[in-house]
Amino acid sequence: MNLNFIIIYVRDLDQAKTFYTQALGLTYVEALSSPTFATVRTDAGAMVGLQDSTASRLPAGREEQPGGVELSFEVEDVDATWQRWQAAGVEMVTEPMDLPFGRYYMAKDMEGHYLSAYRFNSRGS
Repeated sequence: MNLNFIIIYVRDLDQAKTFYTQALGLTYVEALSSPTFATVRTDAGAMVGLQDSTASRLPAGREEQPGGVELSFEVEDVDATWQRWQAAGVEMVTEPMDLPFGRYYMAKDMEGHYLSAYRFNSRGS
């Protein structure tokens, strides 16, 4: 089994698509998108689906709350990525820090979903 597609619910699809492609640098995948759903892909191939919450098929009363998920991106250089995201206007929650597993920081997208970037000290097994 391979987790490769994560869906987050957004209030403003156009704004979310712009944020994920321009601020974070993900690639828009037109073939897997529609007027109410946008797919973006990381360089490694993992995909994030941006679902317009007004067109969601979730049962009534089960709408997703912003900030209920953290998208964590493995990067080559945590500090350089932090600087690029900050320059792009991404809301930074923490500065880069060293943790037992490696280097890490946290940010938020325009709707409050948590984003992070990390680099493991070593891949381990």
